[in-house]
Amino acid sequence: MSSPQPSTSRVPGHLIWLGLALVAALAYLFQLGGDHIPRNGDELVYAHIARLTAESGHWLPLVSSYDFMRNTKPPMLFWQAMAAGGWGEHWTLLRLRLPSVIYLWATALVVGLLTWRIVKDTEPLPGGGTTKHTHAMSMGAIAALVFLCFFSTYRYGRPYLTSAPETFWLGSVFFAMAWSPAKLLASRWKFPVLAGLAIGIGCLYKSFAMVAPIGLALALCYQIIHARRTPRQIVRPGLFGDVIKTTIVCALALAVFSLWFVLDPLPGEVWREFVVGENAGKFKSGPSYLSLAFSGSGGVPVILTGYFVNAGLLFPLSVGAAWTAWRSYRARRQTGKKISDAEKVMWLWLLALALVFMLPSQRSARYLIPAMPAVAVLIALYWERISRIWFSLTLVFAILGALAMASIGYGAVKATQDAGVYSPLFWLLLALMVLASLAGIVKKSWTQALTLPCSFAFLIAMAWVTAPFNGPIGHFKSSTVALMQGQTVRVPNNFNGQFERYQFLLTGAKVAAYDAPQPVDYSDADIARLFETSRYVLVQRRLGQPACANCRVIDVRWDIRSRQDPKEGTWAALKTPDTFWYSREYLVEKMQP
Repeated sequence: MSSPQPSTSRVPGHLIWLGLALVAALAYLFQLGGDHIPRNGDELVYAHIARLTAESGHWLPLVSSYDFMRNTKPPMLFWQAMAAGGWGEHWTLLRLRLPSVIYLWATALVVGLLTWRIVKDTEPLPGGGTTKHTHAMSMGAIAALVFLCFFSTYRYGRPYLTSAPETFWLGSVFFAMAWSPAKLLASRWKFPVLAGLAIGIGCLYKSFAMVAPIGLALALCYQIIHARRTPRQIVRPGLFGDVIKTTIVCALALAVFSLWFVLDPLPGEVWREFVVGENAGKFKSGPSYLSLAFSGSGGVPVILTGYFVNAGLLFPLSVGAAWTAWRSYRARRQTGKKISDAEKVMWLWLLALALVFMLPSQRSARYLIPAMPAVAVLIALYWERISRIWFSLTLVFAILGALAMASIGYGAVKATQDAGVYSPLFWLLLALMVLASLAGIVKKSWTQALTLPCSFAFLIAMAWVTAPFNGPIGHFKSSTVALMQGQTVRVPNNFNGQFERYQFLLTGAKVAAYDAPQPVDYSDADIARLFETSRYVLVQRRLGQPACANCRVIDVRWDIRSRQDPKEGTWAALKTPDTFWYSREYLVEKMQP
């Protein structure tokens, strides 16, 4: 691996990369408490469960107004929110999400440190120890920045319903193993015990099912790295001891997870709703399994391409890293050179997770997120050997991303009829993204250096384009919120728990949901029926449409539509971004005769 391009400025190159990684990490706080950040669609239903459980005054059992969605996640996720929100005293989206970002920062730090360690120990460089040390620091910072640039990290690492905790706890086992493979794999009981506890905590965030890929990955590490045997050479000296250690790790993790059954007053419902419904339900029996395995949106290809898809704008770069790794592997077979044990640990973790999650009938690239830190490490390790074309394609993706944000921003200006809805700095950011990306494509010496900054700028632009709607124009007046204290307000709901967002917009009101798959098209007749049982109703409307007939508007705010009608088509997002993305939401009451 050659050294990164030397900086033409007086600032050392490794300090520039470290500074960029630090800025990217802090940028994850930008708009963190907003209503419109990229997130998992189920975030609000789990916030709903956490809030009701906190209101009950008990850690367990979990409480929900949905009979079919209560014990669908282990309790650590909810306990984290209850503690962060002060048992309801400080119930804000920022408070609920901040622990996720702290976990994410810890993971990014571990990614950087492990890459630094691998490069420092395995890459021979001329120029003495100082050059080698600064080179390793540069590659560690690049690895952390790559991880922070992944769209899956940004989307699923910031919200309350997040993959950050299990990614940290599950990944920590393999990162520790990669840090000192020989010592930890030879450990008789200390490493297995600590690994079992860490995995158990991760399972209490996600599921006991995570023991399966962990167990497979550990078994492969003991077989390939510790015993120096191929997977086919099962019968070997030391097999029994390695099986015992793997069993200890998995059994201890399951024991930690089982505390949920011990502590929950209703363990039977936990078994029925979580173990049977949420986990076993993902394995469908019948002839449809094989017929669906290689077709549809949930087929095996979803897993095969999952690591690349999770990379977001870095999709080309991740493909390029995989291709480079394959070519390097083929070259090593001819030269006899071998990859380091630390790198092997990363590859085996990726392999085990993908293999296990090909088995369920329900498949998603999200299931591979716990191994995305390993992907970041591997991209950094092959960084200098990846062909320029892959960096250039990533910069093309960045240009397309900037144009998409410009279209959405133009839609906001057109909808609000306010040219100043965005700061000029927003448009400057988009222009700089395009210009820097073009410069990186054209000028060879700039290509690598500009790829990650341009890719992360897209994530900032994505947060910035929704920022005005997280501010005053996206909220009701404080006098309106005060008026609604203790009042029942009917609010639209078009997905599981989406009504929970109004707990943050109308704090203190009694929110009652009404089903509206497309709230902007909810009819006047249906609204009239809501008035029969409720004085106050929230009505969402397309631009230019009146709120409703025979009603009085109390307040109005701008909203970003969360779900569009498939009939509108993707072309509508470009042709009419104002009506495709934005709507008006009215708080109304029935007109008195």
